[in-house]
Amino acid sequence: MKTTFSGHLYDMCYPPGIEHHWWTLARNRLLANILRRESGGTGIFLEVGCGKGVVVKSLKDRGFNIHGVELANVKPMDGAQTLVDSGTDACEWAIERRSQITGLLLLDVIEHLPEPEEFLKKLESSFPKLDVIIITVPTCQEIWSNYDSFCGHYRRYSLGMLEELATHLKWKTKSAGYFFRFPYLPMRLMSLLGVDRNIQINPPTKMMRPLHRLVSAVCQLEQVLVPRRIRGSSAYGVYYPDRVGQTQ
Repeated sequence: MKTTFSGHLYDMCYPPGIEHHWWTLARNRLLANILRRESGGTGIFLEVGCGKGVVVKSLKDRGFNIHGVELANVKPMDGAQTLVDSGTDACEWAIERRSQITGLLLLDVIEHLPEPEEFLKKLESSFPKLDVIIITVPTCQEIWSNYDSFCGHYRRYSLGMLEELATHLKWKTKSAGYFFRFPYLPMRLMSLLGVDRNIQINPPTKMMRPLHRLVSAVCQLEQVLVPRRIRGSSAYGVYYPDRVGQTQ
């Protein structure tokens, strides 16, 4: 089953300059904090399904040892060309490379899969030194919209659904929580009113970038002040596999 974006969809969802958008800024900062908190930031990380490498470049610029792999044959963004392997299956990397990876990131990936469990099992068994897996997903089925359909989502998750998935995989949940509570309310209102979302994501102009940085800072403050179980439009989970898989 085809689960990758086309080049056209990548251009719509990840246009040049998207790294300055408040959503991207806030999520990248959240991920950096999670990596430092949960792993000390000293591991060797691989983002699976990294797209053009927006997150990979951001985390690399923050000092993390990270690479990205993307199944679709998409052109990496400027500055990420040496960090991203496009048109590549992570499980088919040479074992010498897979054996160096200690952490996997799957960021807004598994919602594109009808049954993600087998995919995640295969990933776990393909990386023998793996000790942490970080997942983010869109959440709250009540805010499902035309954007989810356009992006090929099968579902929006809840923390309970993530916990159930981790239990089936025999992973230990180290931490989990919602984020982006700030966008949840307008998204919920739009859903109730039957208003469609704009499927074209536009990067901010230079004049608007300070405002996007401010909104990003508000989202970061929210993450500190609001309990993790309060619903938001996205969620993260940090997992430790109980058993190291065998190489493929």
